[in-house]
Amino acid sequence: MKTAKSLVQSALKVFNLRLVRRSGFDRLVGVLDGRVAEAGWLVRDIPAWFEPVVGESAVCLALRDLIRPGDVCFDVGAFDGALTQVMARATGPRGLVCSFEANTEMLPKLTNNCAANTLSNVHLVHAAVWHTTGEWVTMMIPKNSPMAAEVNGTIDPDSPETTETAIPTLALDDFSARYGLFPNVVKMDIEGAEPHALNGFREWLARGKPHLVLEQRVEDFRAVNIVRELGYDAFDANSYEDIHTPSDFPAGSFVRNVVCIHRDRLAETAYANRQPRKLMRENLGADMDRPNSTTYEMHLRLPAGRYVAEFEASADPESTLSFEVLHDRAVRAKCCIAASWLLPNARDLAFHVHREGPATIRIVHVNGPRMRVERLKLFAVPGVTPAAGLGMVM
Repeated sequence: MKTAKSLVQSALKVFNLRLVRRSGFDRLVGVLDGRVAEAGWLVRDIPAWFEPVVGESAVCLALRDLIRPGDVCFDVGAFDGALTQVMARATGPRGLVCSFEANTEMLPKLTNNCAANTLSNVHLVHAAVWHTTGEWVTMMIPKNSPMAAEVNGTIDPDSPETTETAIPTLALDDFSARYGLFPNVVKMDIEGAEPHALNGFREWLARGKPHLVLEQRVEDFRAVNIVRELGYDAFDANSYEDIHTPSDFPAGSFVRNVVCIHRDRLAETAYANRQPRKLMRENLGADMDRPNSTTYEMHLRLPAGRYVAEFEASADPESTLSFEVLHDRAVRAKCCIAASWLLPNARDLAFHVHREGPATIRIVHVNGPRMRVERLKLFAVPGVTPAAGLGMVM
């Protein structure tokens, strides 16, 4: 027979909530938008609709730069819905976001997060976005890391830690034709299957020339090559450096995000007058402010504009590091993850200042063996002019 506690935990799971212990016992109090007063919390896995999404800040910035009110947008590889939320807020009440997710382990979380945040302009689709419609592919889902699920065969199917699931395929051109929905902006992060998805989207890529934000595995350049053949130019979403070949990515990186704009449409975007980034400031780690033994900070006052903060550090690969930017009364960009991933792939953090004011760039050693910051650089990216006039309210 189930105990009262197990019944409560089962109920919480239905609504994608989890119980957090404090003071040695569980306290349940009235839920207000998935949050509870300071005595204890019931929390969801993405920010509430009224809170800023600060993870994957470079992708968030690109989506906000490119999405116009009323746009149809596709989120291909929606995961938990955090970026779906960014897109839904950017396109607004007259727009629509179609969010595609193949991973069966993520569907309850994605569904509940969208419902909890009242994303009424989101349409969810369960399918493996592919070059054809109506086939079945095998998705391999690591039991301890469902976010790393793949359909392109790079995970060992014989591992006892992997679950195999058959997923129906869908080509984006077929979906667009069936529903008459043709996106202006597409975000795509499907763990190496991007070339397959783009090959099933060639008709609208050639005709509509939508803006693209793609996750890119550095060793597999097929996705960028596909869109370059169709007239697109690409730049790194974090560094704002142009990408022509894999060697243009930062040395040592293995996963990056790229923004792809068709040359015929560049003039209508925030990047029409983008110029090479310029070094504004450089501090050695030894010269940075140290509010405590685990934190390095740079304090400065910045005019409105687009910026990239970049740091060099040494840390144990298993350590957890947090790289964040604070301005306009809150954290506006953040990456918090193991050093083994952050240092090669996310050592540069893009952010935007909407109005002149103080800013803090902070690097925190969250846990694990010690970290040492060698240097921190700040670059300005001249000529990036977002059209949004609502500041942080979107």
